Amino acid sequence: MARKPRMEFEGAVYHVIARGNRRTTLFHHADDYKEYLSRLQQYQQRDRLTCYAYVLMPKHVHLLVESSEIPLSRTMQTLQFTYTQYYNRRYRKSGHLFQGRYKAILCDRDAYLLELVRYLHLNPARLRKPMDPWRYRWSSHGAYLGQTSPIQVDTDSVLEHFHRRRGPARKAYREFMRDGLTMGHQAEFYETVDQRFLGDDRFLEEVAKKSKERNAIPSRKLKISFTRLLSAVATVTGKTATELVEQGRYRDRTEARALLVFAAREWTNLTVQAMARHLGRDPSMISRLYSGYLTQRRTAWEKRLRSLLNQ
Repeated sequence: MARKPRMEFEGAVYHVIARGNRRTTLFHHADDYKEYLSRLQQYQQRDRLTCYAYVLMPKHVHLLVESSEIPLSRTMQTLQFTYTQYYNRRYRKSGHLFQGRYKAILCDRDAYLLELVRYLHLNPARLRKPMDPWRYRWSSHGAYLGQTSPIQVDTDSVLEHFHRRRGPARKAYREFMRDGLTMGHQAEFYETVDQRFLGDDRFLEEVAKKSKERNAIPSRKLKISFTRLLSAVATVTGKTATELVEQGRYRDRTEARALLVFAAREWTNLTVQAMARHLGRDPSMISRLYSGYLTQRRTAWEKRLRSLLNQ
């Protein structure tokens, strides 16, 4: 089967995943990590690539990047080829180091940027033998706390979601990270459309407008209005629609609101930004509600809600 074309255009945000061939260890020593990051920095500057987050694990790499007018494929092909040359020379090996073609998931920046930054930075805590993600050397987590970074990381785009001032933003970021420690592996970041896209129908339409491969982009989610979804969630949870959208911190409504956010993201074309407007909250709070729901899902509610929405 022919490979599906990469969707590449200026401003595209990708979750890049590169794995060692046949589970080969990519980094044996600190010098290997430093060499990879040095090359990443070099090609990042050359190709004007924006990096929002990275984590280098012994057998795989995660990058969260935004391309310029120069395609991501140029950066990644050069990076992987030259690092393979370095690796083979140092360890007297030959052949492929990386497992086939790297995976590049085109992501909805507005909906997933914060969640993916957290997901990448918490990777060390999800190993079979967990490591402390706060002290892990080979991720961009430290850059978000003001520490020196071996490559340029755009932390402002994430921190500004928490607070306009740097100090309170970093404090809120740390709390956001701690909230994610119990979440474990998040399969939804791999449950992509056509194995290439992470986003709703609106996002896919935007990609189609920017891409030369418009006919190759599928559609996924049902078009359900916020009003209809709100009414269904109210019925399932025993709350009123007014209670779900009313301003204020009501603990007895948190689960119902979280279900509303979850269903909007997973089953409809309602975006995080749209949900933030409907609920009168900032996007980071919508992300927190979504993440919190994933830690303790109410499957009975979900089953009944699906039934109502499919009527």
